[in-house]
Amino acid sequence: MTLPQGVADDAFVGRVEELEVLDSALASARAGHGRAVLVSGEAGVGKTRLVHRACATADDVLVLAGACLPLSTLSIPLLPLRSALAGWAEGGADTASQGLSGEDAAEGLDRWLEARCRQGAVALVVDDLQWADQGTLDVLMWLVSGLANRRLAILATVRRGEVGPEHPMTRWLADVRRLPGFVRQDLGPLALEETRQQLSTLLGDEPHDALVRQVHDRTGGNAYLNQLLVAGLSPTATSLSGRALPEDLTSAVLRAWLQLSPAARELTRVLAVGGTVARGPTLATASRLAGVEEAGPLLRECVEAGILDVHDSDGYWFHHPLQAEALEAGLAAPERTRLHAAFAEALCDRHHTEAADLATAILMTDHLHRAGDEDGTYAWAVRAADAAEHDGSWGDVVRLLHRAVEALAELGRPETEACALWERLRDASLRAGDLDGELEATEALLDHAAPEARVAAELVVRRQHLRFMTGRGFFDREELARAVELSGTAPDSWQHAFALAEAAHAALWAEDPAAPGMAVESLARARACGHPRALSYALTANAMHAVITEDMARGRAWGSEGVACAALAGDGFAFGHATMWEANAMGGPADPRWGASVAARRSQGEDLGLPHPYLAWLAVGEAQGELQRGSWRACQALLRSALGRTPGALVDVGARLQAAELAALQGRVHEAQGHLARADELFAETSTFLPFEFDAVRARVRLAGGDLRGCVDAALVGATTPGVSPTMAEWLLPLAVRALADLAQEQHDARADPGPLVREVDALEQRFPHTIQDAGGDEAYYRQLEGLDALYAAERARARLAPDRVHAWEVTADLLRDVLPWDECYARWRLAEALFDAGPTRRGEAVEALRRAQQLALDLQAVPILEQVASLARSARVPLAEPLVTAAVDGRPHAGAHLTAREEEVLAHVVAGRTYGEIARTLVVSEKTVSTHVSHLLAKTGTANRVDLARWAARRGAGAGAATVPATRP
Repeated sequence: MTLPQGVADDAFVGRVEELEVLDSALASARAGHGRAVLVSGEAGVGKTRLVHRACATADDVLVLAGACLPLSTLSIPLLPLRSALAGWAEGGADTASQGLSGEDAAEGLDRWLEARCRQGAVALVVDDLQWADQGTLDVLMWLVSGLANRRLAILATVRRGEVGPEHPMTRWLADVRRLPGFVRQDLGPLALEETRQQLSTLLGDEPHDALVRQVHDRTGGNAYLNQLLVAGLSPTATSLSGRALPEDLTSAVLRAWLQLSPAARELTRVLAVGGTVARGPTLATASRLAGVEEAGPLLRECVEAGILDVHDSDGYWFHHPLQAEALEAGLAAPERTRLHAAFAEALCDRHHTEAADLATAILMTDHLHRAGDEDGTYAWAVRAADAAEHDGSWGDVVRLLHRAVEALAELGRPETEACALWERLRDASLRAGDLDGELEATEALLDHAAPEARVAAELVVRRQHLRFMTGRGFFDREELARAVELSGTAPDSWQHAFALAEAAHAALWAEDPAAPGMAVESLARARACGHPRALSYALTANAMHAVITEDMARGRAWGSEGVACAALAGDGFAFGHATMWEANAMGGPADPRWGASVAARRSQGEDLGLPHPYLAWLAVGEAQGELQRGSWRACQALLRSALGRTPGALVDVGARLQAAELAALQGRVHEAQGHLARADELFAETSTFLPFEFDAVRARVRLAGGDLRGCVDAALVGATTPGVSPTMAEWLLPLAVRALADLAQEQHDARADPGPLVREVDALEQRFPHTIQDAGGDEAYYRQLEGLDALYAAERARARLAPDRVHAWEVTADLLRDVLPWDECYARWRLAEALFDAGPTRRGEAVEALRRAQQLALDLQAVPILEQVASLARSARVPLAEPLVTAAVDGRPHAGAHLTAREEEVLAHVVAGRTYGEIARTLVVSEKTVSTHVSHLLAKTGTANRVDLARWAARRGAGAGAATVPATRP
């Protein structure tokens, strides 16, 4: 069906149970047992979208949709029913429309529907019944009473809160709910995770957890308000701070408010400025400021209108927090200032004789700040920060101390007073995991506090850590050398050992021959002074050198001791740093020991209460291992954990690179490109930032998007950049030659000369005889490297159409088996392809390789390989429809799902491995229509994606209704 104007079907998320109710009603109508469903919920919660989503793919149901309108002076009887019929082009609709104009409107429409239902199922959709005229309600009552034995579904929506005791619908509802076949479906707001999914669609990217929580808190999960609140927001936004409410949003949240009496509107304006649940003295102050003698009746009016909610029987606050924001923003600046000053004065009078709790102290600070009282703001901000620190509310401490620093700057106080606050702010930011706040405080202390040399040295090194974590750059060796020089004035201090250790760390990345000696000296000095923080960094620098020189046992020992010292010092960066080098001495991310080590340390860090950015750092590292080992679901869960709250740019970029690679491997090219673009935007350095796999991921994403030359270029940037090899360097050459081989194949297919491309492959082999090895390694790592080197050789053989390419792919697939599943999956497909080319004598081996590739691709949900396998199987006439294990959402396949004829047809094409484009061309529909059908199939079958859907269909097997692949239309 076509959605009515204004009904968007994008960003639809969740609502599985609610959709089942509507699907059941439509299915019952198809079977000749009419049903009526009334969907109720507050404005903007998604009632209309839900109903039209249920109808969107019901190709075998005639959908007649109309809406009631909030008309005040104009009366059009039966408007929604007339609108519904006006959209139907058959001549019979004219007869029905004429029948609606007579006195027997109900009988006329009923006769027309009776005739139409004999031809097929009909869904009558009526939106916003709260505005319906009595005639429409009467006709609907008549139709509902005659649903039995009719192929008719009546789906209607009504706004909760707008049907009070005196509303005409109240009696209608009481009567209609007693009729057989009538169901009332209450629709609540979106849950937090559903809000996350909606924002992901609206923004075109995975939203930050902090943003999701802010949006959900402010809108209460209202889908429409979510959409308005984030309109025009950058996909990389981490919060809504400083963002004015969009005009459309203000209009939406204040629509009901405009219906209040003038006195009630004035009272709510004042309550909005009050900023907290109004009860007792606060309510009395608000009433006085609003000029209200008796607030009780006005409060009841606001509650009945859905503007205010009652809290704990004696307090009042806005049903939507956004209503308070919009009302305050709508006040003139002088009026806002006056009201904030008045609330501050009232609070101050109350707390001259009684202690203020933390919430009151924060509220007092905010009122004074907005009233422009900087003296009062400073005093109360410090007082509130003290209370927050006592409670361990470090996020509040950071915000309040920032407010105090700003007030001091306005007051022109001495810098020494500000420096004391900056020192407190630095400590609070560290405890809160606020990397940007800690960096700001650190730089302020270096610029204004004139600390002694060794203290300055510690600040300089810490600034490098924070710049690293916030994506401002890699370690600056000149700055670290300055820290060594500054701390050299106190050579026995822990700060000197600390500065030496981090100077050695940066020098090791730069392959400086002096680095090992610096690392040894830092460890000797750290052991001499016995400071756990300095000792952790010195041990980690030496663990790094041990891994580079392949002394893995010593690397593990030093890394483990470094973790213990970091835990003792409570240093999150040192803990993460030591953890990663301890793990690097265990074979690399693809080694299960590596993942187990990082996972154990992350759990330990949680027990220690380390700030989120450092735990998220470890989660991203763990996710990389899970991805390389093929555990993509665990990878996704870890990335979601990492992006919980605000993790800092380092973690954000690392998570996005992992997400981009996974999306590319599973065929979600647009998503992969989006993640990579966000990573590029967030980080100051890309290819030169060695701990990140920018080059390998960029090559992978370009390959997935069909940009073969771009893939080669990206891979060669990483392969040819001087210095230490970047992360995932082992994949660079296989990816580059894979793209060149694909280009050569295109030339062969076009009967053109592939010679230049083959010569490019030859030159690459001459320059790089083997794939690139990362620093360090053990037996497990060398097995991975051997498999990737074989992949590199097999791709060269494919580019050259070498006679021994079957053997090359056999060797590659065997070496990669149970080591790197994504690469093995690809190699098995290429092996099957080469074996089929070798002739009928090797067909059995080819089929075995193809089935192994299919199973791996299904497990990995590697859709591009799955589609290639299906294509090869069709061309070679190999049946692959073997029973497969399904993975429905709730653990049970929805074998009894009712599918329409068109859905069965689309399902058959999905099972056959065809792309959306191929399905669209075959069925002569748009790709968007195909996507809609697939989305509805996923909802009906309880599957998560196309691969799960194919498994569900395979499990259904040869039973009744099983999909069969239709012949391709000419």
